Amino acid sequence: MAIAVITLSIAMLCGCGTARNTNQATDSGSGGKRLASSLQAYATQLLGQDSGMGPAQKATLRKAATSGKISLSDYKAAWSRYITCVQDKGYPRPTLKTYSNGIQQPQGDVLPSDKADDLDYIQKKAKDLNACGIATVDSVDALYMAQVGNPNLYASHEEGAVDCLKRAGLVPKSYTVEQYEKEANAMGHAAPGETVNTTYDMKKPEVLACLAANGNVFMDR
Repeated sequence: MAIAVITLSIAMLCGCGTARNTNQATDSGSGGKRLASSLQAYATQLLGQDSGMGPAQKATLRKAATSGKISLSDYKAAWSRYITCVQDKGYPRPTLKTYSNGIQQPQGDVLPSDKADDLDYIQKKAKDLNACGIATVDSVDALYMAQVGNPNLYASHEEGAVDCLKRAGLVPKSYTVEQYEKEANAMGHAAPGETVNTTYDMKKPEVLACLAANGNVFMDR
């Protein structure tokens, strides 16, 4: 099965909110900028950015602010609430892609034939899905992604991805952010069916998991 690689926020694809894009970074010496000083601090920061967050998501973040982690069961429960919210608004059940580290991403769906050119419907759906994401899962998703794929809390997706790949032994220790950016750019501009040689093996589930945790969306096609 072919995989389309999209390097952008999941929020832009599925209509979810933008919690992970509005995080304020803090300086961290030679390591560049960080999202926060710890996962506990990150959870507290996300709580402080509340704008339409539902009570269940707040409760999960409060738990993480104390324990310093989000359980896989709490993470899955947040996505389950997102699915329920979307269906309650009258849309088809979203399809989720699950990675080896537990991360879940909504896959794109096909518009009904009679709605394909209905701009009002498309805009309303985007607004509704955005509201569901903000209420149920966005902030929990951002925290869980950092927990499993960016534990050093790099504010830069590129730094986070390279760190994840190195820690998993999927690239040489000498691999640089510059190399990663060059390879990611080549993949982003590849023609349909074109194979791009990368230092990491895109067929390995662990590679996809690292990249998904750091700003990449993968669409099966």
